[in-house]
Amino acid sequence: MIRDLSRILFEQLVDWIKQNYSGARKIIEIGVGHRMDVAERISQALPLAEVLVTDKDESWVRSQKPGRIRAVADDVIFPSFNLYQGASLIYSLHPPGEILHALEKLANGIGADLLVVPISDERHSLTQDKWRELVVRGRIVGWLLNKRG
Repeated sequence: MIRDLSRILFEQLVDWIKQNYSGARKIIEIGVGHRMDVAERISQALPLAEVLVTDKDESWVRSQKPGRIRAVADDVIFPSFNLYQGASLIYSLHPPGEILHALEKLANGIGADLLVVPISDERHSLTQDKWRELVVRGRIVGWLLNKRG
């Protein structure tokens, strides 16, 4: 049941990204971990966008053969800013709370929107004055820090 709910949530998230970032040249997932399915769905939904995934685990990144998706080893705490230039959207699925500030700083630094799908009990880290709930079909699918206006 939880797996089905997670799948539905991520499908709704991909649909929302497709509708709101159809003209994006670059979309980046930070801290991809061992699941590429959301990035793959975004890549299929937006074939003209470069979809890039990052993770600080260099050996995992080297082991990936992600097709159209570019996988790069990078640590969001000490990011390689050039890698992120030109991104319209940076997103992270279930990031640890301790990297939220680094995610914000990176998004601010390159002028991209930031979308976070927190672990449910870490929502308190996202202050209401800066972040807005992203609601799709009556369900909160994430939190958005909008830079583009």
